[in-house]
Amino acid sequence: MLPRQFKTEADIRKHQINTLKIFNDNVAELSEGEEYEICFNSGGNNLYLNVSLSQEFPNEKPMLKVVPAIIHHWVNSDGQITSAPGLLNFTVHSDLGRVVQAIIREFQRTPPPLVSNHSSSVVSPTIPILVKKRASPINYQSFSNIKNFSPPSHMSQTSFLQKSSAFPELSQLSLAELQLLNDNIDSQEEFIDELPQVKEQYKFLGDLIEQVEELAESNLSKQGKLEELREGIDSRIEAATKLAFENERLHVIYQNLSDKFSPRNIREQLKLAAAKADLDSEKVAESFLNGEIDVDKFVSDFIKTKTLCQTRKTKEEKTLTSAR
Repeated sequence: MLPRQFKTEADIRKHQINTLKIFNDNVAELSEGEEYEICFNSGGNNLYLNVSLSQEFPNEKPMLKVVPAIIHHWVNSDGQITSAPGLLNFTVHSDLGRVVQAIIREFQRTPPPLVSNHSSSVVSPTIPILVKKRASPINYQSFSNIKNFSPPSHMSQTSFLQKSSAFPELSQLSLAELQLLNDNIDSQEEFIDELPQVKEQYKFLGDLIEQVEELAESNLSKQGKLEELREGIDSRIEAATKLAFENERLHVIYQNLSDKFSPRNIREQLKLAAAKADLDSEKVAESFLNGEIDVDKFVSDFIKTKTLCQTRKTKEEKTLTSAR
């Protein structure tokens, strides 16, 4: 299988979980590192495969359960998968993703009936296990065409080996070895594992998994820098928001001052001030006529108010001339 030397128990467990996600679609994590669920379609029925990992995993086999309950020789009455070849032979060197993928492919290739659609008297079908299909990119279609490793009675050994040209390794085995290979699942697995193309694919997948893990670790190592940059952006956005509010406040002040000191406003204010000064001069004259003030007071105040009135009218005329 894939090399795992120089890895801790935690690394091996993480690697096993990674293979589950790599070799299977629709993997949902129910409990981190402990429980996962995979949804797949089998014969038009949506089935869910629950994968439970104990604290001792991968030294201990995973618990696999299919929901809803189905009728299959791998599954007991509680829906728990107990007899799948990959699960029976599961070791720390197995790949969880491949085992689960092989089980799902079996259910998809031979859709099992649902228990709810059958009476309790239905007996689970028994399908002989010939060759365990591996969850790898290798094309094992040739295996599906080999119903038995041993040649039929009417076929000579030579013609059988010619039929097995897709796997030249079979030509090196005797009839007794072929019969043993046909009857023993463990021997079949060992034979398949030793095939050059299988080893090559295992190595390729191992390198690919390592690359994915390295890329994931590299992305995680950049998380701190990403958070730092995000905080920097947030602080700059806050500073920009404060500057925008300050700019709005200063703009309001500027607008008020602009309106206050505009030529038109100044001219209006001078006109009002000149009218007020003219009114004050009339009040001074009226007070003098009523005998409320003497001549000296009248002359002094009247000249002062008239002078102020005329000065303001002159300035008003100048602003009007400048505007034209």
